[in-house]
Amino acid sequence: MQIHKFFFILSTLIFLAASCHRYGSVEINFTQTIDGEPVRCNELIYANAAGNLYQVNEIKYFISKMIFIDANGKAIEITQDDGIHYVDRNSENTLHWKIDEIPQGQYVGIEFVFGLDKNDNISNRFVNPPESNFAWPNHLGGGYHYMQINGKFLDKEGKMQNLNIHTGIGQIYNDNNEVTEFVHNCFTVILPVNLYIDADKILRILPVNMEIQRWFDTPNLYNFDDFGSGIMQNQHAQELLKKNGENVFTVIQVIR
Repeated sequence: MQIHKFFFILSTLIFLAASCHRYGSVEINFTQTIDGEPVRCNELIYANAAGNLYQVNEIKYFISKMIFIDANGKAIEITQDDGIHYVDRNSENTLHWKIDEIPQGQYVGIEFVFGLDKNDNISNRFVNPPESNFAWPNHLGGGYHYMQINGKFLDKEGKMQNLNIHTGIGQIYNDNNEVTEFVHNCFTVILPVNLYIDADKILRILPVNMEIQRWFDTPNLYNFDDFGSGIMQNQHAQELLKKNGENVFTVIQVIR
């Protein structure tokens, strides 16, 4: 009788413990806009704050170390997919990241790293495309790009030039053009949300938008004529974009 009583109490405690830790899901939808409107690729119709006329052909980037912050300030670190997601504007399946096993409750913020930090940004980490195609040259620091915005722009002489805004590990050079230091240009983004995760099997949608123009104007004016077509070896350009990048993301609304 005592043994039966023991197992009854034990099973009850296990049931209660399980019922106290209920989990739900959320899908993060990654969107990109220019001047608040969905990006229209391959059209020379945009002008930035410096007056550069440009078009966008591709937008690709890494999001990592995703964290959900609950109403008590507790940080829930996402371990699914190692907390890393690759986004490609032209690849529909990468624009949606379904995250499971988030504890039920009210959430007031999300936090993530744009790009990959020193611990995550390891060469040959990804062996399959598309992530493997995002490799950053070893002689420039290795690992992977944080972002590629590719397109075209008209220079000050009216000539069409390639636009390759590629961010990643930067370099400091000495007078002999030798690398003396590598700089990790990733940065943390914190966004407020008003999101309740329920274990009712209803998928919550969280739209996270990148406003492209802010890469070029807030707080630093970024002129394509000053930096040219490629910036992978230009730490000054990388630093400006890093500061501007802290302002490009917003949560548009939460779809419950």
